Amino acid sequence: MKLFLYIFIAWALLFPVPVFAQQENAIPVEELLNRLSVSSENHEAELLAEEVWARFFDSGSPSVDLILQRGIDAQFSGDLELAGDFFSDVIEFAPDFAEGWNRRAALEYARGEYTAAAEDLGMAIELQPRHFGALVGLGLVLERLGSATGAFQAYSDALAIHPFLTQAQEGVDRLSKQVEGRQL
Repeated sequence: MKLFLYIFIAWALLFPVPVFAQQENAIPVEELLNRLSVSSENHEAELLAEEVWARFFDSGSPSVDLILQRGIDAQFSGDLELAGDFFSDVIEFAPDFAEGWNRRAALEYARGEYTAAAEDLGMAIELQPRHFGALVGLGLVLERLGSATGAFQAYSDALAIHPFLTQAQEGVDRLSKQVEGRQL
């Protein structure tokens, strides 16, 4: 149980909001994700991932971005109920914004609401299929639900996008013996 709590905390803290503003002529997120997937060095991958996160956290609405930031602030201060309210507001005002679904899923996971977390992660991944943070979250949820094969696949999918993502690699390493020899 403690292992999964530590993993959740790492999931929630691993992907903080980037503090730099986006540039008008910024590289599109899909191009950044393409570059990230073929990165050969950890340092390069981390720089690209930081830029990807900046795009993931940009809803296109300053108001929605502010609500998201308030949710993150509440989450980091330990007020998970308030954070959940903010993330639900983000989803209500911007249902096509994947990060709102991803953030709420992290809170549901912390509360042990794994089915709800899986549903929200499904929405996040539907909206942004290459959201490596949501894929790691899905792997964690599926592990908790007892689906080693599904979790292994989610972690593997995350690694295909971000080849140096520590949590995804740890998940693959943890589950590889359980799913070894099985068709995925």
